[in-house]
This record gives sequence, structure tokens and C-alpha cells, in this order.
Amino acid sequence: PGTGQGQYATQSACQAACIVPSWDCDGQGNCYDPGTGMGVYGSLSDCEVECIVPSYNVNNEIKDLRIYPNPSSDIFNIEFTNIKAQDLKIRVISIIGEKVYSSRLKLNIGNYSDVINISRRSGSLYILEIETENNVIKRKLILK
Repeated sequence: PGTGQGQYATQSACQAACIVPSWDCDGQGNCYDPGTGMGVYGSLSDCEVECIVPSYNVNNEIKDLRIYPNPSSDIFNIEFTNIKAQDLKIRVISIIGEKVYSSRLKLNIGNYSDVINISRRSGSLYILEIETENNVIKRKLILK
């Protein structure tokens, strides 16, 4: 304040205690400030642009496929409804063909959700594959 009556003795002490607003996406299309300064997005408008949660009706086997947040810095939430009792394979493949994540579901039917954590991987483009009895559904995942 220029009076010597500030709350902090040094500028670095003030900066260390000052939390800059940042934003995260809740997976439902809503942005919020976590209050820690550690949010993924630097502004509310950046969050709102990226926080859109598209839903795809892929075919007559898989409905309402949702992948969020995408892009992400660590985890991806995957949700869909499997309307036919069938075995499913879910994989995440790097752009050079390396399998990074794999899961098998036996005679799955109904709602499915999972959190895929690939935070130990480098930022790049990955491919999510959902293999049904009759199709392979592919979607891009962007890891920051």
C-alpha cells in the first residue's frame, strides 16, 4: 500500500500467499474455481470453451458416449450405455501404437463409467478404442 502497513513484509511472501483464481471442469459442463490456484484453466472463458461435454450416439450398441475433460492433463472420464449384452474391450493407444490402457468387460450391458489415468504419459494425442462384437469405436484423447 506504500505506507509500510502492508500485511506481508516482502513481495515474495505476499506472492506466495496470494492465490490466483484458476478453473477446473466438473465433467458436467460446469466450470469452478478450486480455490487453490491449481486449476487447469487460467481463465473462466478458457474453461468454458474446453468444458463442453459432447455425447455421441455411436451405433445401435453403444449410446451416449461421453469423454471428459478432453483435453486433459491427467485423467479422462469415460461414460456410455451398452444396450446389448456383449463383451467389450476398452483400450487407449498412443500415436505410435503402444497400448497405454486396457480393460475387458464380460457380457456387459447397461451404464458404464470409468476413470482412465494416463498422467504418467507425455502430452500427446492418444486414441480411445471401444471394441464391441461388431464395431471398433475410436475417439481422440488429447493429453496436455
